[in-house]
Amino acid sequence: MLGLHELLRSRGFTPDAKRVKIVRHRDSRYDVETMRSQGWFDLYQSIQGPSVYEECDQIVVFIGEKGNAARFIGVYDVGARSAAELSPLPKDCPFRDWSSPGNWRYQLEKRSGFEDLEDRLVIDWGKAALAWHQWFRDRAVIEVRPQGRALPPFRDYLRVHLTFKELRQLVAAADAHRDWVAGLSAVGAIYLIVNGPSGEQYVGSATGVGGLWQRWRDYAQSGHGGNKQLQNLCETPGTGCPDGFKFSILETFSRNLVRKEARFMEAFFKNKLGTRAFGLNEN
Repeated sequence: MLGLHELLRSRGFTPDAKRVKIVRHRDSRYDVETMRSQGWFDLYQSIQGPSVYEECDQIVVFIGEKGNAARFIGVYDVGARSAAELSPLPKDCPFRDWSSPGNWRYQLEKRSGFEDLEDRLVIDWGKAALAWHQWFRDRAVIEVRPQGRALPPFRDYLRVHLTFKELRQLVAAADAHRDWVAGLSAVGAIYLIVNGPSGEQYVGSATGVGGLWQRWRDYAQSGHGGNKQLQNLCETPGTGCPDGFKFSILETFSRNLVRKEARFMEAFFKNKLGTRAFGLNEN
C-alpha cells in the first residue's frame, strides 16, 4: 500500500521523525475552509501554543475531512518564533483573539515541489484524530484525487459559498469535482449572488433537468448568466465584476418543482432581502 513517506520522499523530502511533525487542522471554533479561501489560513496555523512547533524543523500540513481522512495542504519550514502579543495582527484580521498572551507566532515558509499533491492527496490519519499534531510517522494514502481539483469535498448546500474564480475552476475541471457536479445537478434552487465590492445582492432561481449546476455553469461561462443588471456590471470598468461575485444557496427543492412555484419562492426571497429596492433584481 502506498504511504505518505514514500510520496514525500519521491519529491525530495525525507521527513525526520524527530524533527518533523504532521498536522491536521480541524477546528470547532472556525470554519477552516472558509478561513483558507479568505486568506487567513497561513496566519492561523502560524500562531500556536508554546509546545506545538517546538524543536520542529518542518510541518506536513493537512485539513481534516470526514471521519479520519485528512487532505494535504503542503510542507512548511518552521523558523523563528516570537510572542504573539508582540506581533501585531493585520488591521483587517477578524480573529483578534489569536494574539492572546501565551501564544507564539512562528515564521512558516511553504516549500515548493508539492503543488501537484495539494488538495488531491488524502491520507488516513488514524484513530487518534484528536491528536491534531504529532511527530511524523507514516500514514496510508486513501486516494490521490484527479488533476484539476481545486475545491474541498462537497459537504452540504448551506455551506456552499463560491467566489467567481472558484466557480470557474469547478466548471473547467468538472471531472475532478464529480461530487460537486452531482450535488448541484441533483436539485433546483433559489440562489444568491453578492457583488463583493458593493455588497449588492441578486436572487435567482434554477429549475429543470440540469438543476443548479446547469444554471451556475452559465454564469461561469458568461459572468452574468444573461441577467441585464449583472451584465451591465460586468461591462462597466472599475466594478471588479464578475470577479467580485460570490455564489451561495438560499433554498433547494426538487428539479421537478413547477416553475410557477419556484418563481413564488424566488419572489419571497427578493422581498425578504430587499433586492429589488436595494439590490440587483429588476422584477
